[in-house]
Amino acid sequence: MTKFTKIIQLSDTHIVREGTLAYGVVDTAKYLEQAVRAINERLENMGPIDGLVISGDLTDFGTPEEYERFQRLIEPLTFPTVVMPGNHDDREAMRGAFQFENQSGPLNTHRIIGPVHVLALDSLVTSKPHGFLTNETLAWLKQKLAGINNEPIMVALHHPPFDTGIEHMDCQRLRNSEELLDILNNHKGAKQIVCGHVHRHITSFDNRCPAIIAPSPAHAVALDHRKNGPSDFTMEPGGVLLHTCSNDDICGGMGYRFRSEFVPLGTFDGPYSFGL
Repeated sequence: MTKFTKIIQLSDTHIVREGTLAYGVVDTAKYLEQAVRAINERLENMGPIDGLVISGDLTDFGTPEEYERFQRLIEPLTFPTVVMPGNHDDREAMRGAFQFENQSGPLNTHRIIGPVHVLALDSLVTSKPHGFLTNETLAWLKQKLAGINNEPIMVALHHPPFDTGIEHMDCQRLRNSEELLDILNNHKGAKQIVCGHVHRHITSFDNRCPAIIAPSPAHAVALDHRKNGPSDFTMEPGGVLLHTCSNDDICGGMGYRFRSEFVPLGTFDGPYSFGL
């Protein structure tokens, strides 16, 4: 019998202090409330959610006040939650707001959700927009993978390890992605990288490990592949990702595989019957 493990991915919520708007425009708290409502009312009704991964930029300025507000907003989500910092976050403020394995150094986390080993990596470079994984983080990842064998893994970090075609964001991607991908190439079980930062739903199929960027529930980075394109954002419909790990019968033997779905937020008509 096929078993399913469902993990929601939220990203780039950019919560600001009460009474303010991100960039003077975006009520990010309203959009996070909308995402929480959709997860609890729409997705949970389709079957239990097993966990939540939040892939960085929880807040806009990394202040304790913003983290307190963020925690209040996601309080209705009661399943296991994994967080990691993005470039807008503050490492020590996050350490004070959430439970992490270590009291100093990178905020790396290993959480088992069903059969899935979620390995959340700290790619934050203080006061810089780009991402980088320290030697300490890469060694931590190798050590964890050595004990996991070939069980399914979800490697989560804020900065994507691939170019998106949006030039000003590609300058801010993960700088040592080849090291990460080479490490993951040795893992023979089901695997995927999930990340954020670009505020758009984008996938990449590197043969060492597939990677997927989650949208923000709020604003999106403008889709612009022109050289020297402006650094703009738009108010496209936001979303979350629903990742499912299943143990399917593959070629006569049981094995795990991932699939990922974009879930739009907001209100829309339907469902309607096809009448078949």
